[in-house]
Amino acid sequence: MAALAEPADVEARLGRPLTTDEAERVPALLDEASASVRAFMRCVPDPVPDDVALVVSRMVKRVLETPVTQAVPQHMEQFSRGAGPYSQSGTFTEGSTSGSPWMTKDDKRILRGFGCRSRAWSFETR
Repeated sequence: MAALAEPADVEARLGRPLTTDEAERVPALLDEASASVRAFMRCVPDPVPDDVALVVSRMVKRVLETPVTQAVPQHMEQFSRGAGPYSQSGTFTEGSTSGSPWMTKDDKRILRGFGCRSRAWSFETR
């Protein structure tokens, strides 16, 4: 299926052009983010609303801005290491994953206005 955002959308979120390495990664990241959004929304309106593209591009931006090697990954709330007997642990920010695009609570709030999410209805019975 087609991605729900374009590389240009990611560049708009970043505020700069993609580097060569980022340009190679972005199509696959857009596909992953789009799959997550489709699963959350259950269906996607045609044409894709701008707000949906915004969420997908923000998801990709977060992955690109997370440094690959650092003492505490950007999307972790807590991180600790030990020396002996070699322990390491961390707590990820709610909704995040390690290396894949993730949705924040705000992203989900934006997406709730679109798609085929279940709704409760009431009607008069006789």
